[in-house]
Amino acid sequence: MRKRAACLLLTLVALGGCVAHPVGPARTYSSYEAKARTTASSARSSVATARLLAETASEGKTFGGYAATSASESEDALSATIGTFDSIQPPNARSQELRDELDSLLQDALTRVTDVRIAARRGQFSEMAQLTAGLQDSEIALTDWLEAHGAKD
Repeated sequence: MRKRAACLLLTLVALGGCVAHPVGPARTYSSYEAKARTTASSARSSVATARLLAETASEGKTFGGYAATSASESEDALSATIGTFDSIQPPNARSQELRDELDSLLQDALTRVTDVRIAARRGQFSEMAQLTAGLQDSEIALTDWLEAHGAKD
């Protein structure tokens, strides 16, 4: 059993190396764009999680502690995603334009996810229903951005 678990762990670690991560330098526009796509996809996931949380909390289908913790984790994940992307040097002016465009979407999304965290911590679950439209707008904007930049979802 221990041998099987060790083999499984080794396989997961090896497969993890096959995933495109947005860290490291980008020397060309296409490599920078690929990192931006990874970032947008991760951000969209965090926003979708916050939207689902806001929906379920506003319907009274989750516990307060869970809602507050989950909202905080979604915000932390999105903040980390943004921080990682912003640490990558755009290799040229075209990449800088891409960065500015995506950063605008990411900051809007972060503001909306932060609003969910604040509402959850304050126990304002009925008000969270009002936040879902903005979160959905961010999801759509990130999806549109991904499609415009060649993401194959």
